[in-house]
Amino acid sequence: MPDFEMRDLDKSQIGKLKFELVCQRDCVHVLHSMVEVIALRAGLTDMETNRVALAVDELFANIIDHGYGDTPGRVQFESKIHVNDDCMQELHFMFRDYAPVADITGWACGHDEECSAANISPGGLGVQLIHSIMDVVEHVALADGNQWTLIYICKQDLKGEDDEA
Repeated sequence: MPDFEMRDLDKSQIGKLKFELVCQRDCVHVLHSMVEVIALRAGLTDMETNRVALAVDELFANIIDHGYGDTPGRVQFESKIHVNDDCMQELHFMFRDYAPVADITGWACGHDEECSAANISPGGLGVQLIHSIMDVVEHVALADGNQWTLIYICKQDLKGEDDEA
């Protein structure tokens, strides 16, 4: 059993990054850099890091395009490394925007049913991409915006060995 006092990354500053920005297209580089930092701290491979960053970038682009209608808007972002009950590291990415509440009807593509060209709305490939990379995709409608959570379960245990699950 791992020593959770030594590995409690939720409470460490190494395991958490948090910032607020005005979301505009040029901010995607800042966001991408933050994802790379947290992925490096979690020990992800370059391929995993690129995939996770792609999903996070896509959600951010959706907030810009569909939430704020391509106008600047406030977004709070937090990422953290969490150790789950199975002693696997998870990367959590949380966005909090102040855009109109998103209608996510039909956004479960990839979870409730297989994604295909027949059940994807125009422009819906980004949602399929996010679901295909992330293990959890959650949306909470707030009185004054949206909260989005993406969770990626790292494919290696805390010792760096491949998970045999």
